[in-house]
Amino acid sequence: MADGVISKWLKSVGQPVKKGESLFEVESDKVTTEVESPADGILRRIQVPEGQKVDVGSVLAIIGAEGDVSPDTNGGGPVVAATTSGSVAVAVAAPVNTTSQAKIFVTPRARKVAEERGVDVSQLQGTGPGGRILERDVLAAPTRVLPSDTPKPRGLPAQPPPPSPIPVAVPFPTPARADSPNAAPAAVLPGSIIPLTGIRRTIAERMTKSQQTVAEVTLTAEVDVGEIVKLRQQVGDEWQKQHGIKVSYNDVIIRAVARALREHPQLNSSLADDGIHLHAEINLGVAVSIDAGLIVPVIRDADRRSLLEIAQTSRALAERARQNQLTRDEVTGGTFTISNMGTVGVEAFTPIINWPECAILGVGQISERAVVRDGQILARPTMWLSLTFDHRIVDGVPAARFLARIRQLLESPYLLFV
Repeated sequence: MADGVISKWLKSVGQPVKKGESLFEVESDKVTTEVESPADGILRRIQVPEGQKVDVGSVLAIIGAEGDVSPDTNGGGPVVAATTSGSVAVAVAAPVNTTSQAKIFVTPRARKVAEERGVDVSQLQGTGPGGRILERDVLAAPTRVLPSDTPKPRGLPAQPPPPSPIPVAVPFPTPARADSPNAAPAAVLPGSIIPLTGIRRTIAERMTKSQQTVAEVTLTAEVDVGEIVKLRQQVGDEWQKQHGIKVSYNDVIIRAVARALREHPQLNSSLADDGIHLHAEINLGVAVSIDAGLIVPVIRDADRRSLLEIAQTSRALAERARQNQLTRDEVTGGTFTISNMGTVGVEAFTPIINWPECAILGVGQISERAVVRDGQILARPTMWLSLTFDHRIVDGVPAARFLARIRQLLESPYLLFV
Protein backbone atom coordinates (compact mmCIF):
# COMPACT_ATOMS: atom_id res chain seq x y z
CA MET A 1 0.00 0.00 0.00
CA ALA A 2 1.45 3.39 -1.05
CA ASP A 3 -1.48 5.69 -0.35
CA GLY A 4 -5.13 5.68 0.66
CA VAL A 5 -8.21 7.89 0.90
CA ILE A 6 -9.67 8.76 4.31
CA SER A 7 -13.30 8.16 3.42
CA LYS A 8 -14.99 8.74 6.76
CA TRP A 9 -14.15 9.76 10.32
CA LEU A 10 -16.25 7.78 12.78
CA LYS A 11 -15.35 10.07 15.73
CA SER A 12 -15.42 13.86 16.06
CA VAL A 13 -12.84 16.13 17.66
CA GLY A 14 -13.36 16.23 21.43
CA GLN A 15 -14.97 12.79 21.63
CA PRO A 16 -13.46 10.08 23.83
CA VAL A 17 -12.08 7.02 22.08
CA LYS A 18 -11.14 3.60 23.40
CA LYS A 19 -8.41 1.27 22.24
CA GLY A 20 -9.86 -1.11 19.64
CA GLU A 21 -12.84 1.17 18.89
CA SER A 22 -13.42 2.03 15.21
CA LEU A 23 -11.89 5.43 14.48
CA PHE A 24 -12.04 6.01 10.72
CA GLU A 25 -12.44 4.33 7.31
CA VAL A 26 -9.69 4.23 4.71
CA GLU A 27 -10.01 3.17 1.07
CA SER A 28 -7.17 1.41 -0.69
CA ASP A 29 -7.01 -0.25 -4.09
CA LYS A 30 -9.70 -2.85 -3.58
CA VAL A 31 -10.98 -2.71 -0.02
CA THR A 32 -12.55 -0.19 2.35
CA THR A 33 -11.22 -0.81 5.83
CA GLU A 34 -12.42 0.34 9.23
CA VAL A 35 -9.37 1.23 11.37
CA GLU A 36 -9.24 0.92 15.16
CA SER A 37 -8.00 3.46 17.66
CA PRO A 38 -4.54 2.49 18.96
CA ALA A 39 -5.22 3.66 22.53
CA ASP A 40 -7.64 5.27 24.99
CA GLY A 41 -7.92 9.07 25.09
CA ILE A 42 -9.61 12.09 23.54
CA LEU A 43 -9.55 12.81 19.81
CA ARG A 44 -7.89 16.24 19.97
CA ARG A 45 -7.26 16.99 16.32
CA ILE A 46 -8.01 15.57 12.85
CA GLN A 47 -5.15 16.32 10.45
CA VAL A 48 -6.65 14.79 7.28
CA PRO A 49 -10.25 15.54 6.26
CA GLU A 50 -12.60 13.06 4.61
CA GLY A 51 -12.02 12.47 0.91
CA GLN A 52 -8.34 13.39 0.97
CA LYS A 53 -5.69 11.00 -0.34
CA VAL A 54 -2.59 10.64 1.83
CA ASP A 55 0.70 8.78 1.50
CA VAL A 56 1.76 6.03 3.86
CA GLY A 57 3.46 7.58 6.88
CA SER A 58 1.27 10.68 7.02
CA VAL A 59 -0.03 11.83 10.41
CA LEU A 60 -3.83 11.51 10.37
CA ALA A 61 -4.92 12.66 13.84
CA ILE A 62 -3.83 13.29 17.41
CA ILE A 63 -5.26 11.50 20.45
CA GLY A 64 -4.54 13.29 23.70
CA ALA A 65 -4.60 12.14 27.28
CA GLU A 66 -7.75 12.65 29.36
CA GLY A 67 -6.42 15.73 31.17
CA ASP A 68 -4.89 17.38 28.11
CA VAL A 69 -7.02 20.08 26.47
CA SER A 70 -4.57 21.49 23.92
CA PRO A 71 -5.55 20.77 20.29
CA ASP A 72 -2.03 21.50 19.05
CA THR A 73 -0.09 18.97 21.12
CA ASN A 74 -0.62 15.34 21.80
CA GLY A 75 0.08 15.74 25.51
CA GLY A 76 2.18 12.61 25.49
CA GLY A 77 -0.64 10.69 23.81
CA PRO A 78 -0.63 8.62 20.60
CA VAL A 79 -0.33 9.90 17.07
CA VAL A 80 -2.44 8.08 14.49
CA ALA A 81 -0.62 7.50 11.21
CA ALA A 82 -0.55 5.20 8.21
CA THR A 83 2.27 2.63 8.33
CA THR A 84 4.08 0.52 5.78
CA SER A 85 2.88 -2.81 7.11
CA GLY A 86 1.26 -5.40 4.83
CA SER A 87 -2.23 -4.30 5.84
CA VAL A 88 -3.77 -0.96 6.69
CA ALA A 89 -2.67 -0.21 10.22
CA VAL A 90 -1.94 2.58 12.70
CA ALA A 91 1.21 3.51 14.59
CA VAL A 92 1.48 4.54 18.21
CA ALA A 93 3.96 7.12 19.51
CA ALA A 94 3.31 6.83 23.25
CA PRO A 95 5.04 7.93 26.46
CA VAL A 96 8.04 5.94 27.57
CA ASN A 97 7.09 2.91 29.59
CA THR A 98 9.67 1.23 31.77
CA THR A 99 7.87 -2.12 31.62
CA SER A 100 9.47 -4.46 29.14
CA GLN A 101 6.87 -5.78 26.76
CA ALA A 102 6.92 -7.94 23.63
CA LYS A 103 5.30 -6.71 20.43
CA ILE A 104 2.30 -8.75 19.31
CA PHE A 105 0.91 -8.42 15.78
CA VAL A 106 -2.51 -10.01 15.23
CA THR A 107 -4.87 -9.85 12.25
CA PRO A 108 -8.52 -9.06 13.05
CA ARG A 109 -9.70 -12.47 11.92
CA ALA A 110 -7.06 -14.23 14.04
CA ARG A 111 -7.99 -12.19 17.08
CA LYS A 112 -11.68 -12.98 16.69
CA VAL A 113 -11.01 -16.72 16.27
CA ALA A 114 -8.65 -16.63 19.28
CA GLU A 115 -11.38 -15.14 21.45
CA GLU A 116 -13.89 -17.74 20.26
CA ARG A 117 -11.52 -20.66 20.87
CA GLY A 118 -9.94 -19.35 24.07
CA VAL A 119 -6.42 -19.18 22.62
CA ASP A 120 -3.83 -16.91 24.23
CA VAL A 121 -2.19 -15.23 21.23
CA SER A 122 0.78 -14.10 23.33
CA GLN A 123 1.89 -17.74 23.38
CA LEU A 124 1.77 -18.14 19.58
CA GLN A 125 4.48 -17.76 16.97
CA GLY A 126 3.08 -15.87 13.96
CA THR A 127 3.78 -17.12 10.44
CA GLY A 128 2.58 -13.99 8.64
CA PRO A 129 4.68 -11.05 7.39
CA GLY A 130 6.85 -9.64 10.17
CA GLY A 131 5.73 -12.41 12.54
CA ARG A 132 2.08 -11.35 12.36
CA ILE A 133 -0.28 -13.93 13.88
CA LEU A 134 -2.74 -15.21 11.27
CA GLU A 135 -5.94 -17.22 11.54
CA ARG A 136 -4.15 -20.45 10.65
CA ASP A 137 -1.76 -19.93 13.58
CA VAL A 138 -4.71 -19.73 15.97
CA LEU A 139 -6.44 -22.75 14.43
CA ALA A 140 -3.25 -24.80 14.82
CA ALA A 141 -2.94 -23.92 18.51
CA PRO A 142 -4.52 -26.07 21.25
CA THR A 143 -7.67 -24.54 22.71
CA ARG A 144 -8.28 -24.07 26.42
CA VAL A 145 -11.40 -23.50 28.48
CA LEU A 146 -11.52 -20.05 30.05
CA PRO A 147 -12.98 -19.69 33.58
CA SER A 148 -16.26 -17.78 33.65
CA ASP A 149 -14.70 -14.90 35.61
CA THR A 150 -11.62 -14.63 33.39
CA PRO A 151 -11.76 -12.09 30.55
CA LYS A 152 -10.97 -13.50 27.14
CA PRO A 153 -7.63 -12.48 25.65
CA ARG A 154 -7.96 -9.56 23.28
CA GLY A 155 -4.91 -10.52 21.26
CA LEU A 156 -3.09 -7.25 22.09
CA PRO A 157 -1.25 -6.29 25.31
CA ALA A 158 -3.30 -4.41 27.89
CA GLN A 159 -0.36 -2.32 29.14
CA PRO A 160 0.76 0.86 27.34
CA PRO A 161 2.90 0.11 24.26
CA PRO A 162 6.60 0.93 24.05
CA PRO A 163 7.68 4.19 22.46
CA SER A 164 8.51 2.69 19.07
CA PRO A 165 5.65 2.52 16.48
CA ILE A 166 3.60 -0.67 16.73
CA PRO A 167 1.36 -1.79 13.84
CA VAL A 168 -2.12 -2.53 15.13
CA ALA A 169 -4.25 -5.04 13.24
CA VAL A 170 -7.31 -3.73 11.37
CA PRO A 171 -10.84 -5.15 11.80
CA PHE A 172 -13.16 -6.23 9.04
CA PRO A 173 -13.85 -3.46 6.52
CA THR A 174 -17.30 -1.97 6.12
CA PRO A 175 -19.25 -1.94 2.84
CA ALA A 176 -18.31 0.85 0.43
CA ARG A 177 -20.76 3.74 0.26
CA ALA A 178 -22.33 4.92 -2.98
CA ASP A 179 -19.69 7.67 -3.40
CA SER A 180 -16.78 5.30 -2.80
CA PRO A 181 -14.27 4.67 -5.65
CA ASN A 182 -14.94 0.96 -5.14
CA ALA A 183 -18.73 1.24 -5.19
CA ALA A 184 -20.81 0.02 -8.13
CA PRO A 185 -20.25 2.23 -11.19
CA ALA A 186 -23.00 4.50 -12.40
CA ALA A 187 -24.90 3.68 -15.58
CA VAL A 188 -22.61 3.64 -18.62
CA LEU A 189 -23.81 6.30 -21.04
CA PRO A 190 -22.45 6.97 -24.57
CA GLY A 191 -20.17 9.99 -24.57
CA SER A 192 -19.50 9.83 -20.82
CA ILE A 193 -16.13 9.30 -19.10
CA ILE A 194 -15.67 6.58 -16.48
CA PRO A 195 -12.99 7.67 -13.95
CA LEU A 196 -10.03 5.30 -13.81
CA THR A 197 -10.05 4.97 -10.01
CA GLY A 198 -10.37 2.31 -7.31
CA ILE A 199 -10.63 -1.26 -8.54
CA ARG A 200 -10.69 -0.23 -12.23
CA ARG A 201 -7.36 1.55 -11.84
CA THR A 202 -5.82 -1.43 -10.02
CA ILE A 203 -6.99 -3.85 -12.73
CA ALA A 204 -5.54 -1.61 -15.44
CA GLU A 205 -2.18 -1.37 -13.67
CA ARG A 206 -1.94 -5.10 -12.92
CA MET A 207 -2.93 -6.23 -16.41
CA THR A 208 -0.53 -3.77 -18.06
CA LYS A 209 2.28 -4.89 -15.74
CA SER A 210 1.59 -8.54 -16.58
CA GLN A 211 1.49 -8.00 -20.34
CA GLN A 212 4.65 -5.89 -20.35
CA THR A 213 6.66 -8.16 -18.04
CA VAL A 214 5.60 -11.76 -18.52
CA ALA A 215 6.41 -14.07 -21.45
CA GLU A 216 2.92 -15.58 -21.62
CA VAL A 217 2.05 -18.83 -23.37
CA THR A 218 -1.40 -20.49 -23.28
CA LEU A 219 -2.11 -24.23 -23.50
CA THR A 220 -5.64 -25.63 -23.87
CA ALA A 221 -7.20 -29.00 -23.11
CA GLU A 222 -10.72 -30.40 -23.38
CA VAL A 223 -11.89 -32.28 -20.27
CA ASP A 224 -14.69 -34.84 -19.97
CA VAL A 225 -16.51 -33.92 -16.74
CA GLY A 226 -19.08 -36.70 -16.81
CA GLU A 227 -17.69 -38.25 -13.61
CA ILE A 228 -17.89 -34.91 -11.80
CA VAL A 229 -21.56 -34.73 -12.74
CA LYS A 230 -22.07 -38.14 -11.12
CA LEU A 231 -20.06 -37.12 -8.06
CA ARG A 232 -22.20 -34.03 -7.51
CA GLN A 233 -25.36 -36.10 -7.85
CA GLN A 234 -24.13 -38.69 -5.34
CA VAL A 235 -22.83 -36.38 -2.61
CA GLY A 236 -24.67 -33.16 -3.35
CA ASP A 237 -27.97 -33.96 -1.66
CA GLU A 238 -26.25 -35.50 1.37
CA TRP A 239 -24.01 -32.47 1.84
CA GLN A 240 -27.02 -30.22 1.48
CA LYS A 241 -28.74 -32.06 4.34
CA GLN A 242 -25.72 -32.22 6.64
CA HIS A 243 -23.92 -28.95 5.91
CA GLY A 244 -26.39 -26.75 4.04
CA ILE A 245 -24.10 -26.49 1.03
CA LYS A 246 -23.84 -28.23 -2.33
CA VAL A 247 -20.50 -28.90 -4.01
CA SER A 248 -20.01 -26.97 -7.26
CA TYR A 249 -17.94 -27.73 -10.33
CA ASN A 250 -15.62 -24.89 -9.34
CA ASP A 251 -15.01 -26.50 -5.93
CA VAL A 252 -13.84 -29.70 -7.60
CA ILE A 253 -11.62 -27.70 -9.97
CA ILE A 254 -10.03 -25.85 -7.04
CA ARG A 255 -9.34 -29.15 -5.27
CA ALA A 256 -7.83 -30.66 -8.42
CA VAL A 257 -5.61 -27.64 -9.10
CA ALA A 258 -4.36 -27.62 -5.50
CA ARG A 259 -3.44 -31.32 -5.75
CA ALA A 260 -1.70 -30.81 -9.10
CA LEU A 261 0.27 -27.83 -7.77
CA ARG A 262 1.54 -29.94 -4.88
CA GLU A 263 2.91 -32.41 -7.44
CA HIS A 264 4.18 -29.70 -9.83
CA PRO A 265 5.61 -26.98 -7.53
CA GLN A 266 7.27 -25.06 -10.37
CA LEU A 267 3.84 -23.76 -11.39
CA ASN A 268 3.32 -22.47 -7.82
CA SER A 269 6.10 -19.91 -8.04
CA SER A 270 7.11 -16.39 -8.99
CA LEU A 271 10.19 -14.79 -10.53
CA ALA A 272 12.36 -12.33 -8.57
CA ASP A 273 15.74 -10.71 -9.15
CA ASP A 274 17.53 -13.44 -7.20
CA GLY A 275 15.80 -16.35 -8.94
CA ILE A 276 12.60 -18.40 -9.07
CA HIS A 277 10.80 -18.57 -5.72
CA LEU A 278 8.92 -21.84 -5.19
CA HIS A 279 6.21 -21.03 -2.67
CA ALA A 280 5.83 -23.28 0.35
CA GLU A 281 2.09 -22.56 0.59
CA ILE A 282 -0.55 -23.19 -2.06
CA ASN A 283 -2.88 -20.19 -1.88
CA LEU A 284 -5.43 -20.25 -4.68
CA GLY A 285 -7.00 -17.01 -5.86
CA VAL A 286 -10.49 -17.37 -7.35
CA ALA A 287 -11.59 -14.45 -9.54
CA VAL A 288 -14.98 -13.02 -8.53
CA SER A 289 -16.90 -10.43 -10.55
CA ILE A 290 -18.49 -7.65 -8.49
CA ASP A 291 -20.30 -4.47 -9.53
CA ALA A 292 -17.16 -2.35 -9.16
CA GLY A 293 -14.94 -4.70 -11.21
CA LEU A 294 -12.95 -7.85 -10.56
CA ILE A 295 -11.46 -9.03 -7.27
CA VAL A 296 -9.56 -12.22 -6.39
CA PRO A 297 -10.19 -13.63 -2.89
CA VAL A 298 -7.58 -16.16 -1.79
CA ILE A 299 -8.20 -19.65 -0.39
CA ARG A 300 -5.11 -20.23 1.73
CA ASP A 301 -3.51 -23.66 2.10
CA ALA A 302 -5.94 -25.03 -0.49
CA ASP A 303 -4.02 -28.29 -0.79
CA ARG A 304 -4.66 -29.02 2.91
CA ARG A 305 -8.40 -28.46 2.73
CA SER A 306 -11.04 -31.07 2.05
CA LEU A 307 -13.55 -30.62 -0.76
CA LEU A 308 -16.17 -29.60 1.80
CA GLU A 309 -13.84 -27.02 3.38
CA ILE A 310 -13.08 -25.58 -0.05
CA ALA A 311 -16.79 -25.32 -0.82
CA GLN A 312 -17.52 -23.56 2.48
CA THR A 313 -14.56 -21.17 2.19
CA SER A 314 -15.18 -20.24 -1.44
CA ARG A 315 -18.86 -19.46 -0.74
CA ALA A 316 -17.99 -17.29 2.24
CA LEU A 317 -15.29 -15.37 0.36
CA ALA A 318 -17.46 -14.83 -2.72
CA GLU A 319 -20.33 -13.51 -0.60
CA ARG A 320 -18.04 -11.16 1.33
CA ALA A 321 -16.52 -9.97 -1.95
CA ARG A 322 -19.92 -8.99 -3.31
CA GLN A 323 -20.68 -7.14 -0.07
CA ASN A 324 -17.28 -5.38 -0.17
CA GLN A 325 -16.37 -6.91 3.19
CA LEU A 326 -13.09 -8.64 2.35
CA THR A 327 -10.03 -7.89 4.47
CA ARG A 328 -6.64 -7.18 2.94
CA ASP A 329 -5.36 -10.57 4.16
CA GLU A 330 -8.12 -12.22 2.10
CA VAL A 331 -7.09 -10.60 -1.18
CA THR A 332 -3.30 -10.88 -0.90
CA GLY A 333 -0.77 -13.71 -0.81
CA GLY A 334 -2.13 -15.73 -3.74
CA THR A 335 0.27 -18.07 -5.53
CA PHE A 336 -1.98 -19.27 -8.41
CA THR A 337 -5.29 -17.98 -9.83
CA ILE A 338 -8.38 -19.63 -11.31
CA SER A 339 -10.75 -17.64 -13.52
CA ASN A 340 -14.07 -19.29 -14.43
CA MET A 341 -15.91 -17.66 -17.34
CA GLY A 342 -18.09 -20.70 -17.98
CA THR A 343 -20.85 -19.26 -15.80
CA VAL A 344 -21.42 -16.52 -18.39
CA GLY A 345 -21.37 -18.84 -21.42
CA VAL A 346 -17.72 -18.51 -22.49
CA GLU A 347 -16.34 -21.77 -23.89
CA ALA A 348 -12.63 -20.88 -24.05
CA PHE A 349 -10.43 -17.83 -23.48
CA THR A 350 -6.82 -16.83 -22.81
CA PRO A 351 -6.58 -15.43 -19.25
CA ILE A 352 -3.89 -12.90 -18.27
CA ILE A 353 -1.54 -13.94 -15.47
CA ASN A 354 -2.16 -12.28 -12.12
CA TRP A 355 1.39 -10.93 -11.79
CA PRO A 356 3.74 -11.87 -10.12
CA GLU A 357 2.28 -15.39 -10.12
CA CYS A 358 3.63 -17.96 -12.57
CA ALA A 359 0.33 -19.11 -14.08
CA ILE A 360 -3.45 -18.81 -14.24
CA LEU A 361 -6.10 -21.36 -15.23
CA GLY A 362 -9.08 -20.30 -17.33
CA VAL A 363 -12.23 -22.45 -17.06
CA GLY A 364 -14.85 -22.54 -19.81
CA GLN A 365 -18.50 -23.51 -20.01
CA ILE A 366 -19.63 -27.13 -19.60
CA SER A 367 -21.50 -28.24 -22.72
CA GLU A 368 -22.71 -31.47 -24.29
CA ARG A 369 -20.30 -32.31 -27.11
CA ALA A 370 -19.72 -35.22 -29.46
CA VAL A 371 -16.93 -37.45 -28.17
CA VAL A 372 -15.51 -40.60 -29.81
CA ARG A 373 -15.20 -43.47 -27.32
CA ASP A 374 -14.27 -47.02 -28.41
CA GLY A 375 -15.22 -46.20 -31.99
CA GLN A 376 -18.61 -44.77 -31.02
CA ILE A 377 -19.78 -41.18 -31.08
CA LEU A 378 -21.26 -40.23 -27.72
CA ALA A 379 -22.66 -37.02 -26.23
CA ARG A 380 -20.60 -36.15 -23.18
CA PRO A 381 -20.38 -33.06 -20.91
CA THR A 382 -16.99 -31.44 -21.54
CA MET A 383 -15.26 -28.13 -20.88
CA TRP A 384 -12.13 -26.36 -22.06
CA LEU A 385 -9.28 -25.46 -19.73
CA SER A 386 -6.78 -22.74 -20.71
CA LEU A 387 -3.48 -22.62 -18.82
CA THR A 388 -1.52 -19.39 -19.31
CA PHE A 389 1.99 -19.62 -17.86
CA ASP A 390 5.17 -17.55 -17.68
CA HIS A 391 7.66 -19.12 -20.08
CA ARG A 392 10.53 -17.40 -18.24
CA ILE A 393 9.81 -19.65 -15.24
CA VAL A 394 8.60 -22.91 -16.75
CA ASP A 395 8.89 -24.56 -20.15
CA GLY A 396 6.07 -25.89 -22.29
CA VAL A 397 6.44 -29.59 -21.49
CA PRO A 398 6.32 -29.27 -17.67
CA ALA A 399 3.35 -26.91 -18.04
CA ALA A 400 1.63 -29.42 -20.32
CA ARG A 401 2.19 -32.20 -17.77
CA PHE A 402 0.64 -30.01 -15.08
CA LEU A 403 -2.42 -29.37 -17.25
CA ALA A 404 -2.65 -33.08 -18.08
CA ARG A 405 -2.63 -33.93 -14.37
CA ILE A 406 -5.51 -31.52 -13.74
CA ARG A 407 -7.46 -33.17 -16.57
CA GLN A 408 -6.76 -36.63 -15.14
CA LEU A 409 -8.02 -35.60 -11.70
CA LEU A 410 -11.16 -34.01 -13.14
CA GLU A 411 -11.95 -37.02 -15.33
CA SER A 412 -11.39 -39.32 -12.32
CA PRO A 413 -12.50 -37.05 -9.42
CA TYR A 414 -12.57 -39.89 -6.90
CA LEU A 415 -8.76 -39.65 -6.88
CA LEU A 416 -9.22 -36.38 -5.01
CA PHE A 417 -10.40 -38.35 -1.97
CA VAL A 418 -7.34 -40.62 -1.92
